[in-house]
Amino acid sequence: MEKINWRRVLLGGMLAGIVLIALAAASTAIFMGPQKLQAVMQALRPSTSGSIALLFSIFVFLVLGILMIGAYAAILPRFGPGSKTAAVAGLSVWLIGVWLSAVAFVLKSIVLGEPFPLPSGPMLPCMYLAMMIISTLAGASVYQEQRS
Repeated sequence: MEKINWRRVLLGGMLAGIVLIALAAASTAIFMGPQKLQAVMQALRPSTSGSIALLFSIFVFLVLGILMIGAYAAILPRFGPGSKTAAVAGLSVWLIGVWLSAVAFVLKSIVLGEPFPLPSGPMLPCMYLAMMIISTLAGASVYQEQRS
């Protein structure tokens, strides 16, 4: 039986996180337009709150990358190596993220006592799904299991 190579999970996860950061920046530039992108960049400009927000965002993307490659490593023995397995791992982490955000929106609506609509409809979650699958494919290309 082969064991999970945790060093490769971290390495592939970091790569997946970096790809996810690049895709998020590109999608922000393409879909939000130059005014919104400029506002986002100004909010993340090095100041006390901006640098913390930027570091937190980078941390979250890197953790997501590690989670995606960890999921890939966990399901690899059952599904086999390849892009299908990477897509399933990216989809599973995306589903957990969508579920958690939906629960957060529902709880926020209950606490505030008023309906709180989901932002930007279904386009944004679908775009996130594509970004997560692409970044999982990139990180999975680095992963190899340890031989026991």
